[in-house]
Formats: sequence, C-alpha cells, structure tokens
Amino acid sequence: MDESNRNPAPLPPDEELTEVRKPASLLIAQFFVFPLIIIGICVAIFLFFGYLTYEQRSPTQFLEDIRSGTGTQRWQAAFELVNMVKRNPEGVRTPEFVERLMAAYENSPDEDIRVRGYLASILGELKERSAVPLLVKGLEREEKLKTKNWGENGAFQLWRPSLTEISNDLVQTQIYTLFALGSIGDNSAVPGVVEQVKNQDPSVRNIAAYVSGVLGDQRAVEALRPLLTDTTEDVRYNAALALARLGDSEGSELLLKLLDRAHVDSLTNFTPDQRTELIVNAVRALAQLKQPQACEMFRSLSQNDPAPAVRSASLEALKRC
Repeated sequence: MDESNRNPAPLPPDEELTEVRKPASLLIAQFFVFPLIIIGICVAIFLFFGYLTYEQRSPTQFLEDIRSGTGTQRWQAAFELVNMVKRNPEGVRTPEFVERLMAAYENSPDEDIRVRGYLASILGELKERSAVPLLVKGLEREEKLKTKNWGENGAFQLWRPSLTEISNDLVQTQIYTLFALGSIGDNSAVPGVVEQVKNQDPSVRNIAAYVSGVLGDQRAVEALRPLLTDTTEDVRYNAALALARLGDSEGSELLLKLLDRAHVDSLTNFTPDQRTELIVNAVRALAQLKQPQACEMFRSLSQNDPAPAVRSASLEALKRC
C-alpha cells in the first residue's frame, strides 16, 4: 500500500492542546512557603538547643562574660543573670558570688552603663546590705558621666549610641540603683538617696522621692518638702506620699486632690491602672495621717468608685475615722 495515500491521524482540537498549569498558590507554596517553613524549623531547633545550653550556664559563667566579653555579650549576660536571680535569689547567693558581683559592678568601664544597671538590680534582688555604699557611689558615678565628653563614642565597641541614648541609659541606671537601695532597705543609703531628690532629671527625682518614703527615715523630710511645688506632677505626688509615710502632713492638700476621681481621671500621664493605684495610695496615706476632712471622701469612694481596689482601701480607711 502506498504510504503517501494513508490519511494522516487527525489533530486534536486546539482546546485539547491547552497547557496544564499548576495553580499559582501551589507554586508559591512549593517555591517559597515550604522552604521558609523548613528554614524556620531549623532555626527554631538551633535556638532551642542554644537556649538549653545557655540556661545551663552558672551565675559564675555569666559573671565571667561580663568581665571579659565584648560589649554586647556583657550586657546580654548581665540581663540573663538578672532573670536567673529573680527566679531563684537564694539559689545563687553565696559569699563568693556576691563578692564577684560587686567587683564586676565597681570595675565596669564607663561605657557599660546598662551592665551596671542590671548588676544594681541583682544586688537589690539579693537585698545585699554590704553593697549599699557601692550603690550610693554608683549614683554619683552615673551623675558625673552625664557631663563626660563622649567624643565619637569610640569607647563603645559594637554600637555607636547617640548622646541622647547615653543620657537615657545613665538616667535609667540611676533609677535601677535607687530601686535597689529601696529594696535593700538599709537606712545608711538615706543621704545618697536624698541627694538625688535634687537631681535635674525629673524621673530620678521622682524615684528618689518614692524611695525616701520607703526607707522611712526622718532625715528625708526637709529635702522632700520643696518637691511639693516641683514642676513635674509625678514628683509632687510622690513627694506628698513619701512625706505621709514619714508622718508629715505637709503634702495633705495634694493628697486630698487625689481622692477626687474626676481630677485623677483627667491626669493624662497615667494609665487607668496607675490612676487607681494613685488613689489607693492617697487613701492609705491620708488614713495614716488621720486627716478628718478625708473621711467623707473615703465614704463616697467606698460606695461609688468603679475600681474595687479603691473601694476596698476606702472601707479600710473609714475604720480610722
């Protein structure tokens, strides 16, 4: 049979030749999502085992990192050490550890501002009375560093903070140190804390006023009274509360204002929880001072205030009226 006479096989219609394509979502998943998931799992496994290894480190090893590590390693080790001590302060308290901790605080270079803040917090957590003179000197050290010429910030190894960042870190470290002194509760800290009541930074004045009340030493009274007219609202209220703790009624007028819920709600610098805490503290302070003009306000708050904590504190205060 002649091959040329054979009929060629018919071609399928055009629509049957349409290319079969995978959905776009499947392509995205195949080339992007799945690889990312695999990478994420690998990173998570790496971090998990790294975390386990880090958690197994001893307090002494963290202190060694603080002593000899790079800039970033030092403050990260100090941060981890804070968390370890908070979880189990008695588990790390040994004479050798405390001695090395205090040495790390005292001998830290000027640029280790964050490290000193964390180490001060640890000494506060441990309530280490022998550290009080060192912490008071630390307050003075940070104050002097505020006037240091940092030049091009060459002392900082891995990052170049702005002068504003350095100033903020110095203030924050002073605040950590003041809280530590308040936590330790040793009255030998009073002269150093009272000195910070005159600090130029309102945040430091504010905490210094609060800690002065916590320490409960009458030597702070004369230094606190001028703060009742401070330009910063928080400072005025903390000074009034601190004076009340010390049995001084000089700030009573300010405290009575804090029993007015409408007035407190108008304070823009406080969260709702902070406003409630402010009223509760004012109620307790005025009850301690036995101010008769506050009794009717206690009664109103005990019945009408929306916060249960305020109502409860007011009921307790009424027992003293």
